[in-house]
Amino acid sequence: MICGSCYREIPPGSAYCRHCGAQVGEAVSTPARIAAAAAGGGGAWRNPWEHRAGRGPVAAFAETLQQSLFRPVEFFRGTSPEGGAGAALLYAVLVGTISVAVALLWQRALVDRFPVAFDGRFMGLFDNRAALAGVSVFLPIGVALGNLLWAGVLHVSLAVLGGARGTYTTTLKSVCYSSSATAFNVFPVCGAAIGGIWQVVVQVIGLRELHRTSTTRAFWAWFLPFVVAVCLAGAVFLAAMFGIMKLFMEFGDGKFAV
Repeated sequence: MICGSCYREIPPGSAYCRHCGAQVGEAVSTPARIAAAAAGGGGAWRNPWEHRAGRGPVAAFAETLQQSLFRPVEFFRGTSPEGGAGAALLYAVLVGTISVAVALLWQRALVDRFPVAFDGRFMGLFDNRAALAGVSVFLPIGVALGNLLWAGVLHVSLAVLGGARGTYTTTLKSVCYSSSATAFNVFPVCGAAIGGIWQVVVQVIGLRELHRTSTTRAFWAWFLPFVVAVCLAGAVFLAAMFGIMKLFMEFGDGKFAV
């Protein structure tokens, strides 16, 4: 069952939600009722970026960045699970492109400051106008494609685990708005690492809140693709090793025969 107050899973037959204390009568037990409640609550959505007409794009961007970074639970609960995919992707492209550009500028500054400690040959692109133009064009495209592909992987993973109560758009929005964590790139040296960790946290929260699923399913939906990738890599490695051993056995005069 799903609590109608906090949208988290509760054991069947519970009198109260163990997460927020709501009475069992306030809980809903089917994805259809969850979708109906979401559709009927359009007036409660408070996502600044998706309602930027009355704020202006700059103010809406700043509010969205601040809320999604420091109040992700409240932010995603105020975000509609459906619709607004284009706005979410635009936000991800903006924050991702700006963050990567800032990270490159920091690296250039560090190369100039510590020329002995850093190998700055790849930073020659700052002196090449054609390279800069190429980066300016393809970086936003790469950010957009990265968000679209990762959202697809996450949605399949969440569906396999039985936690996908929304559509692909729902997953895409959680991925796009979690891109806010890349803003930590403004801090040199350790900013990227901190941002990467926090992005995972925000992404899991977004999956949980927008899909009305549990934290456990949201986390495993994020982690499962890496488990599959490791297993596939291991299988390829073992297949390659057996292939090499077979070649030695066939062309090594039986030296490795057993």
